[in-house]
This record gives sequence, structure tokens and C-alpha cells, in this order.
Amino acid sequence: MTQQDMIMDAIMQERIRQDELHQWDKKTNRLAILVEEVGEIAQAMQGDGSLEEELVHLASVCVRWLEEL
Repeated sequence: MTQQDMIMDAIMQERIRQDELHQWDKKTNRLAILVEEVGEIAQAMQGDGSLEEELVHLASVCVRWLEEL
């Protein structure tokens, strides 16, 4: 498995996890969720959390949003 395959797999696994945790509907503010993830990336860059994990979370939110277009 290539690094790209592992990254895409991690993103899709997170997509599944997010669907299990959250009720996504038309009222869900996708931009607010996206900005929250960006904030968590900023925290991880300061040493508070896993940057890789937060980037996967952000990417999975983007994929979820794209699926709805």
C-alpha cells in the first residue's frame, strides 16, 4: 500500500466515523465545522495534538461536503 493509499484510506475511515458521530442535515453549518477543524490544525501546529490526525479530519469534512453538492 502506498502512502497515498494510506492517506485516502484514513480519510475515508474518518468519513465513516464522522457519519456515525454526527447528524448531518441541510441545517448543519458546514463552514463552521470546517473552520473548527482549521482551528484544531492550528492548535496541533503549536504542539497540542496530532497534525496528521487533524488534517485527516479536515479532509474528511471536505469530502463529506463535496458528496452533497
